[in-house]
Amino acid sequence: MIVASMFNWVGFRTLLIKEIKRFLSMIGQTIAPPLLTSLLYILVFGHLLGSRIQEIVPGVSYIDFIVPGILMMNVISGAFMNASFAIYLGKLQSSIQEVLVAPLSYIEMALGYVLAGAVRGILIGLGVYLIAIYFTTASIMHLGAFLYFLIATSLLCSALGAIVGLWAKSFEHINIPNTFLILPLSFLGGVFHSIRLLPSSLARLSYFNPIFYMVNGIRGSMIGTSDVSSLMAGVVVGVLSLVSFIWCVYLFRIGYRLRS
Repeated sequence: MIVASMFNWVGFRTLLIKEIKRFLSMIGQTIAPPLLTSLLYILVFGHLLGSRIQEIVPGVSYIDFIVPGILMMNVISGAFMNASFAIYLGKLQSSIQEVLVAPLSYIEMALGYVLAGAVRGILIGLGVYLIAIYFTTASIMHLGAFLYFLIATSLLCSALGAIVGLWAKSFEHINIPNTFLILPLSFLGGVFHSIRLLPSSLARLSYFNPIFYMVNGIRGSMIGTSDVSSLMAGVVVGVLSLVSFIWCVYLFRIGYRLRS
């Protein structure tokens, strides 16, 4: 095992490219479905229903309001599922043992899986944006903030996915967080609404929802307004990303459910 000061770029790059090629080889299952889902959301909620819904933000159409949320919802799911499935399948097929005996530090191992998942999330996000450009008047007002929230959210959710992949003992375990945490928190995080429309008690609870900061961070970068300041959203997402990655590295270091 090499020390952290001697980063094994060759080994890390090999693991990263291997994981990226894995999900690209199944692009019909990993990239296309969220893009199709996003298109349906935009057409149904944006065009068919959006014209009947009054503006939530003055001067911003409903369809332009929900595009950032739809984009982020698919980024979160894509990054999370990529890392969780990659590690769980590696354990199931025992192929992860090759990674464990390779001359890679625990940071390099975790980073390889997390970055690969983040790449998938970023590609999905950019794909959704391209679709939105064609069907809506979506634009980016603050490119730096847009890229920050896209990348930071992808890293955060990929790190959480890696943690779940280490914890999972079955495919059902992987689906539990996605079904009972990510999906509900996404809908409650302001994807289709502003917290200004909620009762005060529910609005206050939204501030404890991490997805609320992801959605509103990228919404602010696209339409110039959101329910929380971009600075606060950026700090929350950045800190959670760092903490999640450190936790992921720790689990690799102790061999959590890897050596049984």
